[in-house]
Amino acid sequence: MVRLEAPLAILVAEDDETLAAALEEFLKEKGHQVDLAANGGEALALLEKRDYPLVITDLVMPEADGLTVLRAARQRDPGTLVVIMTGYASLDSAIGAIREGAYDYLCKPFKLQEIEIAVTNAMRLIHLRRENQRLLRKLDDLTAQLKEVQQLPQFIGGENRPENRPRTLWSPGPVPLKDYSPEEQTLEKLGDLERLRDLYKENMLSREEYQKLKERLFI
Repeated sequence: MVRLEAPLAILVAEDDETLAAALEEFLKEKGHQVDLAANGGEALALLEKRDYPLVITDLVMPEADGLTVLRAARQRDPGTLVVIMTGYASLDSAIGAIREGAYDYLCKPFKLQEIEIAVTNAMRLIHLRRENQRLLRKLDDLTAQLKEVQQLPQFIGGENRPENRPRTLWSPGPVPLKDYSPEEQTLEKLGDLERLRDLYKENMLSREEYQKLKERLFI
């Protein structure tokens, strides 16, 4: 399974001081880095300074509402996950938040365990995306190395000299990315294969992408 890596940088935008303090304490206890915004304006200012993989925002706040914060976060980084909190729950507000790209939607009052579930699920998605990108970069590197090898002259020696018969510079087989032993290379590939399976199970890869990556992995 893909291991979750903490901490995340989380922006919490909430104008209720008591709830904001409770969320900050709870999330910091889980190892996350938390920045608090007391209203929508402060949240927008913080979003201009840095990226947050996860934003937890109240829907109704002074200066800027939660949907404005959501749009700003996703404009800065389309991969940002946003959890909307609101005490004014309605089907329309839920649909509106989802249409704007909200990752999750929590109705006040809620238990801290509900936030924990939402954050854990968001962490898993964030790290699956990162693992997907890492594997794709590794595939690109491997493909580039194979192309470099294939572009080398395949034979050396003069054509008109019988004593210099053509000799192959390389033989078909795996091209190790590092100076690993065969056993270490096999273990590394098996680890990557397990992560590929996790990405496929989580629908982060299509079946075609999964098969292509798996084939490339064992070239």
